[in-house]
Amino acid sequence: MYYLAIQTSPTPSSDPTQARRVDILLAAYGEVCNSYHKIDEFRSKLLGILPIASLAGILLLGKDNLFQADSFYLRLVGFASFFAAAFTLALFLFEIRGILRCHHLIKRGTKLEKELNVEGQFFVCSQQHINAAASRIEKIFNAKVAASAVYSLVFAAWLFLALRFTFGLHLVGCGLTATILGGALGFGVHALLKKRIPA
Repeated sequence: MYYLAIQTSPTPSSDPTQARRVDILLAAYGEVCNSYHKIDEFRSKLLGILPIASLAGILLLGKDNLFQADSFYLRLVGFASFFAAAFTLALFLFEIRGILRCHHLIKRGTKLEKELNVEGQFFVCSQQHINAAASRIEKIFNAKVAASAVYSLVFAAWLFLALRFTFGLHLVGCGLTATILGGALGFGVHALLKKRIPA
């Protein structure tokens, strides 16, 4: 997309000052594009790997019959689950940082595209965000919603195991507590980021 934007950019004038300014803008635009794509690619990989790795971890913990295991093993599983839940929260904070950085890169990229007189990827992202209020599909199906859902679900799953095998709570109590806290986490983060561009 970056190269398409360059190809459609206006032909530099014969004025050396103007030509140098265009070269500087194109160089800055290239750096913004590279930074944005690297962050976005890392976020996508992490979002895909986290639930799979968590599911594998949960299945590994449950390969033996946990309900017949001794109390030491159960406490160990509970401790590991608390650690996994905390680790998921830490990764969620890193994801929020990535969303904020992408938001700022999109805004910066949009300004550069305006100065270059092109409508590139950042212009499209900004326009989709502006029109999201009029479109339920774009408002619901975006990266902010996906990240909030995935991280909160993984957190809730680990919290359920932690509560069950550390405190020995009833399954219904563990499920309700984990669901409420996970849902509050997801909705809270989404509400915090709802005005940011859903990169």
